[in-house]
Amino acid sequence: MRKLLQNYLPISIKKRKLIEYLKALSKMLPVLLYSFNATVNQLDAVFQSRYRCFLKTNPSDVMRSSVSSDDRLLLVNQGGLRTILVHKLLCLKRKCAVDERKVLGLGRRVVSRINKIRSCATCVATLTGHRVFVNSLAFHRTKQLIATGSTDRTTRLWRLSSDNSSATCVATLEGHSSSVTSVAFHPTAQLLATASWDRTVMLWLLSSDNSSATCLATLKGHSSWVNSVAFHPTAPLLATGSRDTTVILWLLSSDNSSATCVATLAEHMGDVSSVAFHPTAPLLATGSFDNTVRLWLLSSDNSSATCVATLVGHSSAVSSVAFHPTAPLLATGSFDNTVRLWLLSKDNSSATCVATLKGHRDCVSSVAFHPTALLLATGSFDNTAKLWR
Repeated sequence: MRKLLQNYLPISIKKRKLIEYLKALSKMLPVLLYSFNATVNQLDAVFQSRYRCFLKTNPSDVMRSSVSSDDRLLLVNQGGLRTILVHKLLCLKRKCAVDERKVLGLGRRVVSRINKIRSCATCVATLTGHRVFVNSLAFHRTKQLIATGSTDRTTRLWRLSSDNSSATCVATLEGHSSSVTSVAFHPTAQLLATASWDRTVMLWLLSSDNSSATCLATLKGHSSWVNSVAFHPTAPLLATGSRDTTVILWLLSSDNSSATCVATLAEHMGDVSSVAFHPTAPLLATGSFDNTVRLWLLSSDNSSATCVATLVGHSSAVSSVAFHPTAPLLATGSFDNTVRLWLLSKDNSSATCVATLKGHRDCVSSVAFHPTALLLATGSFDNTAKLWR
């Protein structure tokens, strides 16, 4: 990376400033490498679809290669670093994968993100049935099923059609005595969890055909509203966040018919609005109305958790937290109208804010990463949802 930058940076940057710049940049190296690989993958996808060819260049060779006379000519002609990157990816050792004159412009647009996605999202179905606000929804990971929780105190199960163009309500689950605030499907078992302002969490066993559900257990432990619920991706663990400022970890029984409180995490000073487990690491993130996000390291037996970091940066309540499915990133949405991206350390013991996304005109209520694409979705009280690449 140092050699690459020394080759590309303008000569006018003095050596001392260059060293300072490199030190600051080294902290961003994981993000830069991830972005570089993502750019390579995107270029590869574009050229496969348009020219039916693969990039023949090894990205590692590109990073190590020196500046050629052609690259200098591109800089003189104000081609920019993105043009050099495309040129090197396509034409290493002057052997182009495709016709250089036809593709440099397209590649430059891809790398600079000028080439916009020419598609839109169309509403194909409106699910009507709840009498008032829908507070939460969740897709089943493998079944054609959606769960919705509402202020009308019910949870509804909706079966998607085979072409996903419509959904039919197959069950209305009643049991909570107040608003249903959060719903979550178990990653593998036929289980649904619902949280409510009645201070409880209910576990529901889905029928074999997913047309109904039976309440297996009502979990009581919080002293105020339960705002958020999340299942651990692999362990028999459930996390709940509450207005009582605590997070409770619940250990599920072997048959998922009940759960026992194994730990109460009480470090936040305000409502816990959102909880999320890391997809692979023993880590839990919690967002709170105390304007902070906390990272908790789970014990080996999942019977406890230790707060390893408090992320400070938002100027108002944190409403939603979400881990990236593969990259070491955490997204947080806040009532300060912004979204922050945090880069996790290698040992997951800390995180550094690497970006603040501004664009919403009101509170950001929800954040979610796409499971495979380079997209972040954010929802807001300004009546919009935004997609960020």
